[in-house]
Parts: sequence; C-alpha cells; structure tokens
Amino acid sequence: MAGNYRFEMDQEDIVRSLITSVDSFIQDRLIDKEQRTLHKEQCAERLAAEDGSSDKDSEVRYSDQAVLANLDWGIDALEEAINTSNIETKMARLDYAEKMLQVCAMLDSSHETAGVPNFYLSAWAHLNLSYLWKLRNHVNNAVLHILEMFNVDPFFSRIDFAPELWKCLFLPHMSSIVGWYSEERHRIVIDVIPDSSDLSFTMDFDHDLNESLIFSVRPDQAEKMQKFEQLYGQSLDDNTRLYAKYYKDCMNYDSATSKKAIPLLPIAEPPMTPLHEVRRSIPDYVKFGPILPKSAGFSHILRAKENDAEGASRSNMTSSLSDNQEDSTTWDPLKGIPEEDEEDYDPEPHVHIASNKRNQENNSSYCGGVNKDVEARSKVKQTNTNHRQSPKAFPSVDSPQVESPKVLSQGPSPKRSDTPSRKGVPVLRLLSGRVKDSSISSSLHLSQELKISSADSDEERTEQHETVGEKNARRLSLNQSLEKGSPNNSDEGSNSCISLPLSDKSTAPSRPPKDFVCPITGQIFNDPVTLETGQTYERKAIQEWIKRGNTTCPITRQSLSADTLPKTNYVLKRLITSWREQHPDLAQEFSYSETPRSYLSMPSSRERSSESTPSPAFSHPNHRRIEEIVEQRSRRFMRATVSMSPTSVISQAATEAIINGLKPYVSCLCTSEDLQECEQAILTIAKIWNDLRAESQGVHSYLSAPTIVNGFVEVLSASIKREVLQTTIYILSELLYVEDSITEILTSVDSDFECLATLLKDGLPEAAVLIYLLRPSFSQLSARNFVPSLTQIISNRNEDSSDFEFKIGPKEAAVVLLEQIITGGGESDRSFNAMQIISGNGISALLKCLEHENGRESIVCILLFCIRADKSCRNTIASRIELSPVLELIHTGSDSVKATCIELLYELVLLSRRTLCNQILQIIKDEGAFSTMHTLLVCLQMASMEQKSTIAPLLLQLDLLVEPRKMSMYREESIEALIEALHKKEFPASQLKALDGLLSLSGHLTNSGKSFLEAQLLKAAGFNQRYNAMMKEEKQRAGENDITNTMEEEEKALSSWENRMAFVLCNHEKGLIFKALEECLKSTSMEIAKSSFIVASWLIHMLYSFPDTGIRDVARKSLLEQFIQMLQSTKNLEEKILAALALRGFITDLGTLCELAIYAKCLCKSLRKLKKYSTVVGDIMKTLMNLPCIDGAELWRYSECPEMDVSLNGEVLCLLHIRGLLISSHSDGTIKVWETGKRVLRLIHETREHTKAVTCLYVSSSCDKLYSGSLDRTIRVWAINQEEIHCLQVHDVKEPVFELIANTHFACFASQATGIKVYNWSGVPKHVNFQKYVKCLAIMGDKLYCGCTGYSIQEVDLSSQTSTTFYAGAKKLLGKQNIYSLQVQKNVVFAGGSLVDGISGKAFSLPSKAVIGTFSTGSDIQRLAVNNDFIFFATKSGNIEVWQQERVAKMTSIKMRSVGQSRITSLAVDKDGEMIFTSSTDGKIQVWRLD
Repeated sequence: MAGNYRFEMDQEDIVRSLITSVDSFIQDRLIDKEQRTLHKEQCAERLAAEDGSSDKDSEVRYSDQAVLANLDWGIDALEEAINTSNIETKMARLDYAEKMLQVCAMLDSSHETAGVPNFYLSAWAHLNLSYLWKLRNHVNNAVLHILEMFNVDPFFSRIDFAPELWKCLFLPHMSSIVGWYSEERHRIVIDVIPDSSDLSFTMDFDHDLNESLIFSVRPDQAEKMQKFEQLYGQSLDDNTRLYAKYYKDCMNYDSATSKKAIPLLPIAEPPMTPLHEVRRSIPDYVKFGPILPKSAGFSHILRAKENDAEGASRSNMTSSLSDNQEDSTTWDPLKGIPEEDEEDYDPEPHVHIASNKRNQENNSSYCGGVNKDVEARSKVKQTNTNHRQSPKAFPSVDSPQVESPKVLSQGPSPKRSDTPSRKGVPVLRLLSGRVKDSSISSSLHLSQELKISSADSDEERTEQHETVGEKNARRLSLNQSLEKGSPNNSDEGSNSCISLPLSDKSTAPSRPPKDFVCPITGQIFNDPVTLETGQTYERKAIQEWIKRGNTTCPITRQSLSADTLPKTNYVLKRLITSWREQHPDLAQEFSYSETPRSYLSMPSSRERSSESTPSPAFSHPNHRRIEEIVEQRSRRFMRATVSMSPTSVISQAATEAIINGLKPYVSCLCTSEDLQECEQAILTIAKIWNDLRAESQGVHSYLSAPTIVNGFVEVLSASIKREVLQTTIYILSELLYVEDSITEILTSVDSDFECLATLLKDGLPEAAVLIYLLRPSFSQLSARNFVPSLTQIISNRNEDSSDFEFKIGPKEAAVVLLEQIITGGGESDRSFNAMQIISGNGISALLKCLEHENGRESIVCILLFCIRADKSCRNTIASRIELSPVLELIHTGSDSVKATCIELLYELVLLSRRTLCNQILQIIKDEGAFSTMHTLLVCLQMASMEQKSTIAPLLLQLDLLVEPRKMSMYREESIEALIEALHKKEFPASQLKALDGLLSLSGHLTNSGKSFLEAQLLKAAGFNQRYNAMMKEEKQRAGENDITNTMEEEEKALSSWENRMAFVLCNHEKGLIFKALEECLKSTSMEIAKSSFIVASWLIHMLYSFPDTGIRDVARKSLLEQFIQMLQSTKNLEEKILAALALRGFITDLGTLCELAIYAKCLCKSLRKLKKYSTVVGDIMKTLMNLPCIDGAELWRYSECPEMDVSLNGEVLCLLHIRGLLISSHSDGTIKVWETGKRVLRLIHETREHTKAVTCLYVSSSCDKLYSGSLDRTIRVWAINQEEIHCLQVHDVKEPVFELIANTHFACFASQATGIKVYNWSGVPKHVNFQKYVKCLAIMGDKLYCGCTGYSIQEVDLSSQTSTTFYAGAKKLLGKQNIYSLQVQKNVVFAGGSLVDGISGKAFSLPSKAVIGTFSTGSDIQRLAVNNDFIFFATKSGNIEVWQQERVAKMTSIKMRSVGQSRITSLAVDKDGEMIFTSSTDGKIQVWRLD
C-alpha cells in the first residue's frame, strides 16, 4: 500500500489507509448479496470436493463435523443479520455468529478438520468475522480480522477470499519479486527456443512465437520451470504474511502508551537478485494467484507443502516421456494449478482473444506457460512434426500464470485400463464423476469440463460458467481445425493423438454423474432424500413408492422402519445446483418440467441396457462425423428423456396414440355447442387419462393448449352435474400442477376465478384445490369471504368419493388457503377471520386433520391465531389436541415452523388449572422419538432475543415438572435467557415479553391465560377487592361447581408449583435475577416498570419463606431502595400495597432493619395512610417503632385543629368515634353527629329526645346500633345511618344511668348504688352488688369488668351474674384511689386511675390476671382509649400521652388548652390513631390530627 506513494507514509497514515481500503472492500461485499452467495457456494464446493476425495470407508469424527457445522451456522447467522432490518434480531444473530465463527478462527493451522486444512477454515472464518465487526461499526476489529486472514492463509486469501484487496494492500510492495519473476521467466523462454540469437530480449514470446515451440521443451527444462513457478508463489505468500504482520503492528501501535518503537516497513526481497534493474511496470502475463477450481479441494496444496518440507524432488515430467509409462487422469498440483478469474492488467485484452479460444479448444494445453501434458506432447512430436495446431508454449499476455498449472492427461491406454489409479493424487472430484465409462481404452478427452486451461480469454474470465452448447461448438471447431491442420491422413498421422478413436463417452460427459440421478425416475434430483438404507431417491418418487404399499427400499429391498421421510439432502442438492450451472444444456436434457405425483414407472431392462451402451467409435473423425456424433447423442438424449420419464412407462409412440385417441373428444369440447356432448367428452377424456395413466409431458402439453383449457373452463361455468364439475377440476388441477402457463389462462379473466369461488361456496370441495393451485392473493381470498366455505370443507366428515386422486386433497388445500387468509391483512382482519373459524366449529375439525401428515404446519399456525383471537378456546384446544404431530414438527420442521409450534405450545400451557397444565407439560416432555427438551434447548441457543422469551419459560416449566435438582442444563439456560432479555434496554419488546413469561411462570392465570399475580399478591397483603371481583368473574365463566370441586386440589398443586418456581428463580447464580429486575424498574416504559415491579414483589414475598441461602443480601441491595421509593412516590394505592408487602418480607432481616431506620420517618407517614387497606402495614410499623434508634416523638407529631365550642348545650359528657363520624352527648340531653373527614368538624345531625343529661354512649360490635344512658332514667336504642341517627326503642330502668355497656341480649349500667345493674330488655334490672361504686365498665365476651373505688377491678360473669375481684389495689390512708377508665384489647385489660406510687395506669393479662405493664404519666388518668398499636391517656394535668403497646413506651405528649377549672370528660380516637378527640366540662371539643 505504501508503495503507491513517492513519499514515506507514517504509521497513522498507514492505519487510515488500511481502514479506508478494508472498509470499502467490506462495504462492497455487504452490499452485493449475489457475490456473497456465489463465494460461499464456491468455497463449499471446494470443501465438498475435499470430502469426496477422502476415503469413503473412513468416518469423519463428530468433533470435526461440529467444527464445520459451527462455520456453516455462523455464516448463515451472519447472512440473516445482514438481511434483517430488525435491530434486536440483527444483534442477536451477530452474537450467535461470533460464537460460531470464533471456533473456526482459533483452529490450529497445522492440522486438518475432516480432511480440510485448518488454515483454510480459519481464514474463511476471519473473513466473515470482518463482515461481522463492520456491521457492529467496529472497523478496526474488521481490519485486524482481514489481516489475520492474510497471515493465516495468504494463498487462498489472494485467490479465493479477497484477491482485489490483496492487489490493493500487498501488490505494490511486491515489485521487486514481480520484476525478478519477469526477468527469470524471460530468460527461461529464451533457453527453450533453439535459435534465439537474433531475438530481442524484450519481445513478447507469448504473442509472437509459434505454438509448436512447446514441443522443444526438454524434461529437465520443464522441471526447472516447475520449480521456478513454485518458488515464485512461495515468495508471494511469505511476503504477504510479512506485510500482514507489519500492518497488524501498525494497527496495534499507540504512540501515547506503547513503549515499543514504531513498526518498521519491511522490504520484500526476491528469491534471488536480478541481473539488472527490471522495469517497474507489471507485465500483463504476470498473475498473482492461479485459478484453483473449487472442485479441486485442498490436497494439492497440502501435498505441495509436505513436499516442500520434505525436500522431495518431483520427476513426473521426465518419467512421462516414456511410451510405456502409465499416465494419470488426474492433475498434479505441482504440475499445474489453473488460473483464477481475476482482474487482468492487460491494457489491450482484446488482442489475443482468438488465440486464447484456440488454446481452450485443445485437449493438451499449457496453463500459465509452465507445465504441459508432456506425454501427449512427446507423442505428437514423434508422430506428426508438421502439425501446427498445438497449444501455445506459453500463455498470451492477457492470460498468464503464476504458480504451477495443471496437466491434463489423455485417456487411459489399453495397457493401463486394468490398473487402478494411484491414490493420494487429487482428482477433479466434482468433474471426474461425469465420465461414467472408464473402460474405453483409447479416448481423447475433448471435454471442456475435464480441461482446465490457464489461457482463458478475457471473455471467459468475465463469465462464471459457460453452457454446454458453447462447448460443443468449440469442440466442432476444434475438430475442423485438426482436420485442416493435418497434411494427410496417413497411418502415421492416425497414430497421433488426433486420430485416436472417439466415442460418446470420450467427447463430452454424455450423462450426469450417477449420484445426481434418481434410480427410480432416471432424472436429475430436484429434492433428494437419503433413506436409512443409504440410498438416495427423489422425494416424490419414493413417496409414491411407499404410498403404493411398499415397505422396502427399491434397490436394497431392506425394510424401512421410519414412517416419515428424512429431510432433504442439502449437500447433494448444492452439488447438483453447482453442476447444473456448469452444464445447463445437459442438465436440461436430463430434467423434466413437470412435477408429477407418480415417479415409479421403472425403465425396462432394454432401455437401461441401451442407455449404458456407448456409441460406436470412429477411427478417423472428420467434420461430417463429428456432426453425426453430436446429432446421434442428441437423439439418444431425447429417447432417454421419453423412455425414462417419471410420469410414464409408455413409449413416445404410445403417447402419440393416446393423443390421437383424445383428439375427437377434445375437438368436441372445443367446438360443440351442446353442453351434454361437452360434458360427455370431458368424462371420456378423464377416463382415458385415468385408465392409461397418461402422465407424459406430451399429453400434458397437448391438453394445456389455451383453446382446450378454455373449453374446460366453459363447461365448468355452465355445467351443474357434480361428476362433470369434479372431473373438470381434476383435469385442470393436473394440468395446472405441471404447466405454469395454465395459471395465466385461468387468471386472465376475472369471471373464471369468480366461477371457482361460486362453486366453492355452493359446496364443491374440489374447487378449493384449483383455487389453491392458482395461488391467489390475500385480497382475492378476503374479498370473497371463503372462510365459512373452507371451514365447512375441513369439518366435512364424509368427503365425496371420487375416481380421481388429486395431488393435493380438498381438505389439504382448504387448510393452506385458511392459513393464507388468517395470516394476511391487519390485526382486525386476522381476528375476524379467526372468529369465523371458531364459530364454524373449525377448531375440532382442525384438530382431527392434525393427525394427517400433510398440512400440519398450516394447522398449527391457524390454531395459534385462533387462540390469540379468542383466549377462551385455549382450554378446548389444550384438552383435545394430539401433541405428537406438533412435537414432530419441532424436531423436523424449518426454523419458522419450529417457532410457530413453540408459540402454540407456550399458549397451551397458559392454563388456569395447574393440574391440567402439568399434564400437558408431561406429555410434551415424554412424547416423540427425540428429546423435546433437548430440541428446545438447541432452538433456545439459536433463537433471537424475542423468541428466547417464549422458548425459555416453556423449557423451564418442563424442567420443573420434578423437584429441582442441584444442577440442570435446561434450567440454567432458560433462566439465563430470560435474564439476558431483561438486561437488553435497547430492546424493550424483548424485556416486556420476558417479564410476561415470568408472570406466567408463577402459575396464577385466568381462563383467558392472563396473569392475575398482582391480584393474588394484593390478597396476601389483605386487600381483597380486586381478587374477589376477578374470582367472581371466573366463576361465572367456568361454573361454580367446576371450580368448587377442584379448588382444594388446584390450590395444593399451585402452591407447590409456585414455591418450586420462585425457589429456582431466586437462587439462580446467587440472585442474578434481582439485579436484572433492578434495571427494569428504572425503565422509562411504564409497562416494563409495572410488570417488573409485580415480579419483584412476588419474588421478594416468596424469598423470605425459603431458608436463607445468602440471596437475601443480594435482593436487599438491588431492590430495597426501589420499593421504598415506590412506596413514597406512587399515587396508586395497589402499587403502595405491593411495595408494603415486599417491605414486610425485608423487615425480617436484621440488615434490612438498619437500612430502614434511615427511612423510618418518611415511611411511617406513608404507611399510616395504608393501614386501613392492608394488614401488612401494621407489622411494618410495629417493627419500625420497636427499633431502638427510633424516636417516637419525632414520628408521632400531632397538630391541633380548630376547636368546637358547644357550650350552649352544656357540658360535653361523652364522645364516640365510629366510621368517620363523631357522636357527642351533652348535659342538656342533646346528641350530636359530626363528620370528621376534614380538618374542621362539621355538624350533620342533632337530636334531643332525652330530657336530662346524656351521661354515656355505647355502640354495638356490628356498628349499626347506638345505646345511650341518661339521668332521665332511660336507656335508648338508636339506629345509625349514613348521616343521622334515629331512636328505635326507649327503656325505663327506674334509675339514673352513669355508665353503660349493652348488646342485643342485655344492658349493664352503673347507677348511684354500689355494684351494677343487669337489664335484659324485657324486665326489671337485676342488681349485682359487690359493695363498691363503679366508675367505668368494659366487656369481653360474657365477662364484664368494672373499675371501682378503692383502686380495684371487679369481674362479673354475666351468665351466672356473679362477681369476683380481678384486681385489688393497695389501701392508702390519705386520699381516694379510683379506677376511672377501662379498655379491653387482645386479652389485655388497660386500666387508668389515680396516681399511686408514681403509677397511674396498668396493663393486665386476662388469662393470668397479672400486671404486664405500668404507665407513669405523672398525674391521674381520667380517660383512656386504645387501638391496635397505641394507648392514649387523658391526664388530670391536661395532657394527652401516646404510648406504644408492644414496648410499653411513651411516644409523645400533647398539651391541652385549659380554661379555669375545666377538666376532661371524654377521650376518643379513630381506628388508626390519626385523630384524637377530647371534650371538657366547659362545653368544648378539641381535635388533634397526626402530621
């Protein structure tokens, strides 16, 4: 590259030039898809040729097969990445391609893989890796891979992989080597010429000298030229490696960080110094890489390397001069390597085209002016010295040669005919198979296929292939030249190579290679399949053979155990395709245009023998005889085509007889105006066709005439006879199946298609076959609404019997058409068409058709779209489907078919019933001849990111059908795929699909297949509304009895599954999934964030039910802050509850509690609002409050609300809070109802039915009734409505009521006397006297607790109406000690009263009556209130103190505003403790609200 400049380039310039050149080269390759495809086919042909040269008895190791498979898969994946426009798919395929190609790139170059040198595979892999890195926009890496390719294998890199890039990067540095080569070659040529004293040194020998000089080369001179060419090629390779290493050093050099010196530009030294300065321009005959045929394999290269290493001398040229020396039909690489179709440097390439063509027409040509067919040359020299039509001694300027050319030997001599060919010498593998009869002793191989000439013209270098017709023409021209060039036809001349006898087998390949021909049809394979017996047949031919009841191989007669045919032999098919391109005329002669159903008409023994017999040989060919030979062979090819036609075993004469027999009826069909005559003619035509099986091309072509086809169509549109219609459709379908031209006739007029549509809708199922063969578009099918008719065809059990056998049945055609309809159009169209199939009872019919082999792919696709359109049909399909055919498609189908089948299986396991889902999973796991799990694993490894999100959940469920083991390859790969998808931020669709898969893995699914995991988690948190609504809807759909009967079993199975699934997800790679969920929670997509939040909540909720395996720390570090942030920031109630549920799991961990302490203050504020919705909030708050670092005074701060002055009604004697309402009683007999929802109390109802002060209020446990006691000696029962109360009953108890507790059976009240009164609502109160005055009452069950004077508590058994002392306080000499307030909560009695020994409140355990806590308030407790977590005391000093129940610790204190001598008369709090209400003797109500 630097050689292109007159000044020296620095390292940075070289790097820039490298990047520019390589980038341009790769960009051109990426744009030109045809060039990539052709290059891959050529390289694959070289590999296939090498495989064909290996010992057939040896087996290729599995590891070698795997390496080659990796290369193939990698190139295919790279091609998919190039062709796709989906970024996600592109990146996934590039990642996979890199893994596959790296396997081959890192091979040891000194070894072989399956007979192929590793340096070739490695160089090929590096070339594709350079494409890969270019697609990733890493051009530097692409350049490094290109340079490594030239370093690993410079030879094939400059002739196969990147010849144009080699000329750009390396050729400018090779001027000294090229100059040496030019001078040395010139000198050798002069030595060859006998009289060269008067010749100019600079003349062009290749252009000016007579071709006959070739025969003056002595064996020693030929060997010298051979070694000279080898030395030149080796020098090019060595210096290419040298400069490739230099370029790599430049690419890797960094002037800022590298301590090494700048790489020095190497100098390409020639093998020896020229005698004088050579010209700088490159001669036109100089080439830098031979045309190495792709069919030549690698053996010649490997052997050349081995021979160079061993230093072995070659003497083939010398030994070939002997008349008795055996010559080979192979070509030695050291004798000849043909030149590649490279770009020439010849400025005037047109000058020597004629001479080049003349060289190509000769059978003993020289390639590159180096090596020749010495034996043929010596014989010609001995027998015909005057001949001047021999090949040129050296190539012309436009067709030079670099390395050693090939030697094309003559056909085997009679002496050598029985001697096996020498092994180890590479053969033209792909081409040698074309010569079938090796027993022809003296034949001159004039076939262009077996002659690889380096003297190709520029015209031929621009063409990849040439037709057989052109080659035949050149052969005729050659023989004319030979005849004219011979001075006489003497015996001497007849002994020359020109006069050797010719035959059909020797002049050209008269037959395709036998491995390319089906033994049943006698034709070249279109779709070859290799059976278990090792024999290969045409697919349709062997299908027909089996269909006829045969169960053995047609050739070996071995039994066939497999029910289905294997996949296509793609290796053989590729070889055939390559051969077809090289021999299009011959391929056409041995091919047939029709694609018949029956291929089993075996040729007779006479036909086979005549086919294998060679044509007579001629002793003296001339122009007339050559033409006769060609014409004779053409006629024989025609006879072979007729006799060996796969559609007929009759002769051409019989075919003509059939046509003559059909002509009267055809004439009637086309000309008669009588419909009945036409109908009868059609029936007769069909009968003749069906009876004689006249499926030859001649009959098809005759009936395919437009006039005849139009006659069939006219009858089809006019007839009403079902038999005639069926017969007409049969004939048209048979013709249409073979002749594509029929399609144009039938579709040229819209009325013809309308006729078929009408017949289909009228109930003629055969019309579907013809419509299918016409290949209509989606718009044509959709516009005529074929779905009901096609569904009816599939559902029809009793299909009309017919004497004709269609190649595709009506049901099969209907299924394929349905697939086309249901997969076309927009989302609404697909949904509408799917619903038509479902409503037409098509699901059951499709499931039955799934049992048949044909059309399974289409049925699976239709079922999948039906499930997507109507989720309710999932259960129907899951309960009735036979899964074996679907699993078989997964094993044998194409990639798209596999993806569809896996999608269907994934949908089928999204069932609400866990037991049924497990049954289906077990069937999937156990059914089939192959391991479904292993197949899914392979699919998972090769799938795109979006497809992985479908395969991974299915594979994971199959693995977890049993208890999780310590290690499972399937489980690890599945979870890893899901986590990988979660990490792909740039592909939100894959993230969302992976999250949907995780949601479904929990097992909580509705009948429609949707996950209700969120509702289930809310239920676990105590928020049941959503779950109850969902279950109610599910019961209505499925039926109450169905759910009730299986509920217990399903819950048990679901619980086991959920625990198993959550356990393996949490413990995979030490909690790796939590890190992935953390990233998803930060996504800007609301849908992704919401789904990941639900999954994370579920896993955390489940995690803390498992033993701690060290995963909790990972989960806490990844998700704790996320949940705290969600709890504080979201306004969605359900999201807050889910966050609280997750936090409830975290609080069981000591490490989490320390972190939560930081957020405790803000958490409590959020949690207090949730307390009334979720039961888990209380647990969190208790835990937070129990933390020693928590200051309750900071967390519980109350602010005072506006005071309500109701002194007009006297003192406020009692307060009661219920359902957001505050009820107050007053000394003037008034009862008021207040609304507490806002900051200021709002009076909503007031009543005054008591005549005196209402001293006490009590509400029933059901909160629907209010009881009031008054000094007017009555107890009233009130009904509580939304905004008012109204009196129901009035009971006169004869005594004033000071304290009251009541229920539906009785009322207990304290009066002026000692003890209590028990009133049963229907009689006189009964007095229970225990000689103490009662100050307060509390009830628990049938036990009544009375706070009395003397600081004692009495317990009254209401069932027996007896009393006992629950607690007796110590007697004091000074003052009175009383219990002023009692509350019972959770088997604990809280009592507040007089201050005794610094204690004014105590907590007692009901079972043991022991004191479990004391409260020091500093003054008497006049009133107390209790909720679930806290105790509120109203003291005599005017303070309200808040104490925590669990810790018996004071949280905060509130100072009341006091006026004069007022005291607190009542205390009430709401259920959550967020609002505190007090009343006083001065007629005021004070309210405090929690901040």
